[in-house]
Amino acid sequence: MTSTSRWFHRPLARPAARIRLVGLPYAGGGAAVFRDWAEELSPDVEPVWVRLPGRESRLGERPLSDWDALVGAFGRALMRHVPSPYVLFGHSMGGMLAYEAATAGLGRPPERVVISACRAPGVARALPAIHHLPEPEFAARLRDLGGAPAEVLASPGLFRLFAPALRADVRLAETWPAHPPRPVPVPVTVLWGDADPVAPPSAVRAWRHLASGGFRGHEVTGGHFFLSDPSAGVVDLLNRELGAAG
Repeated sequence: MTSTSRWFHRPLARPAARIRLVGLPYAGGGAAVFRDWAEELSPDVEPVWVRLPGRESRLGERPLSDWDALVGAFGRALMRHVPSPYVLFGHSMGGMLAYEAATAGLGRPPERVVISACRAPGVARALPAIHHLPEPEFAARLRDLGGAPAEVLASPGLFRLFAPALRADVRLAETWPAHPPRPVPVPVTVLWGDADPVAPPSAVRAWRHLASGGFRGHEVTGGHFFLSDPSAGVVDLLNRELGAAG
């Protein structure tokens, strides 16, 4: 099977939805990152979660670690399988992909891009690169960051299974941007955690300089993975943002 529909998981089909929310996970993540969101979204929003190569049902595929290849493949799948209107939401590395797709000249652009826990492309990384480290050191740094499930890090066999996708995604994040920054042609909303060491508040707020279509920013309580903390209220924020889109 080679259909690009494998890129998307629709946990709650709503073909008559007013708008679709396309969720792009953080490095190493998949559709499961958003598993608790579907029922919390407004009933006129259809959730569409992205599965990148090398994880979940695509575990047997080679992960993509080149920005041009990833953006091209994702953009083609998006245009083929996700009707307008839609909003792109991306957390951390997923925010980078949302930005790259939105500025790549899509035939049907999103109504809005929501970028979460992701520095602007003109801002330097806050932490040293780790994608090139040998496996033990790479796993240890991921553990420090909280960037992989504890059960995966605790099992050498499981880690080897998931390491290719983790390493490919971290490489993407650490070599981004691959091109000079481009303005975003649609409205931009950004979210940042007040205690995020990876994407500090000032680094995320810097998106306003590229938001030629309009800018809104929201601070939430938490570190880099506030996405997984219900107390951060991310879904409530998204419902408000989606209410103004489409």
